[in-house]
Amino acid sequence: MVEQIKTAILSLLIIVSLILTWQVWTYQPELDLLEGEGYEESEPLSEPVSMDEVIGPANVTFHRNYEYWMTHGYDRFIIDEMMDELLSSEWSDFQLLEDARQHQIYNGNDDMIEFIFPTDIPLQVLEPSFVEDDEELMEELSGTFTFERVLISDEGGNRLRIQLVSFKDQLVLDGYTDMDIEQFQEEFMMRMEGSHVYQVFQQYVGSTNGGLSKPVYLPIESVTHPRYQYYSQDIEGEQLINYLFASRESVIGPEEDDGGELYRASDRQMRISRYQNHLEFIQPQTQGSSTNNDYQIVSNAYNFVNGHGGFTEQFQLYDWDLSLQDGNTLFRMMMDGLPVLETNVGRDYSAIQVEQKNGEISHYERPAFSLHEDPIATEDVELPDGETVLAEIEEQNNFDLSDIQDIRVGYQLQRGTFAIFSPHWYVKRDNNWYLLENGDQDQEVDANGLE
Repeated sequence: MVEQIKTAILSLLIIVSLILTWQVWTYQPELDLLEGEGYEESEPLSEPVSMDEVIGPANVTFHRNYEYWMTHGYDRFIIDEMMDELLSSEWSDFQLLEDARQHQIYNGNDDMIEFIFPTDIPLQVLEPSFVEDDEELMEELSGTFTFERVLISDEGGNRLRIQLVSFKDQLVLDGYTDMDIEQFQEEFMMRMEGSHVYQVFQQYVGSTNGGLSKPVYLPIESVTHPRYQYYSQDIEGEQLINYLFASRESVIGPEEDDGGELYRASDRQMRISRYQNHLEFIQPQTQGSSTNNDYQIVSNAYNFVNGHGGFTEQFQLYDWDLSLQDGNTLFRMMMDGLPVLETNVGRDYSAIQVEQKNGEISHYERPAFSLHEDPIATEDVELPDGETVLAEIEEQNNFDLSDIQDIRVGYQLQRGTFAIFSPHWYVKRDNNWYLLENGDQDQEVDANGLE
């Protein structure tokens, strides 16, 4: 009897064990409950933008009989329309000129249109316009050749010449476009007679060493630009956590940090400075593949920022560099088609900067605010003509035309109760911008409001 009871108990235990084992093997969690507990996906800061909205010419200059006209920065539609027409044509019969001279690209007798880019542009940006016959040359130059200007000229023949000019490397990629000559004259050159251009003169800057010299174009008469006042709003750290960190659960913070906020995880951190209106994200990289392609550096940075809607205002590619395993890209805030320039040689509080190391994003800085859509106040500011600007430059002992990289109008940002953008003349030297104190501010400006 006892043995029968033991056998029954043992059989029952075996059956229970089998049932439990089966339940373990076939267990599935109730995913619908877990999904409700997960961290919701963040909304992007703004709508994504196309690459040609952040990589393009800053101005267009028209040349005829040694006279010059330049587009206003705010005429983006005119500039973009002309660039789109150019890119829709086919380019062919290219050759690389390694010993080009000034007269080969700037012949004042020819009708010419000059697209001026704010920085060196990788050749791959324009690659779809090249025909198959030039594929071998394009492949050879891909990743190494960059250009600062695109020149389209009517030399009186049956084709238009196109030249991509690199002043930095003293190279010219010389070829032809199948754009219709009549269209070039009637739709392009005729634009220099409109109200969207002003007459300028040509001034060469930088060291030449007997090679190509870079021209800048300065107004013959004084120019007027608006001063803008905007409402602005802070960008909150929580808006970016899901884009910059693995998960919200892995993040400690926000913690108080010298008047700002600090968010941190084991391998990265984000700091928002309210006093300086600035956001900084750091993710040290020690492993990965090197990035040695010009276009990849630029496109990676664009994709990273665009992936979380980071182009909250109009931004434009304004600088980049590549060295060994590191790459840096800068997108500058634009106001009315003109750059917002920072004279602080440390941080640039009006630009988006992306640093890459070993092929990964390692450092990201940006403004920690966005602007309301329309300004709440504007007023015109008259800036001096180009000759006056050159005279001021020559009077200053620390400036020499052979050392200057650029001369242009830009905006200065002051942010307090309001964000105020004021136009000034600037000079670029040693990759830094300097504001010219030329009396262009006709009244005091306070970041708490225009007076």
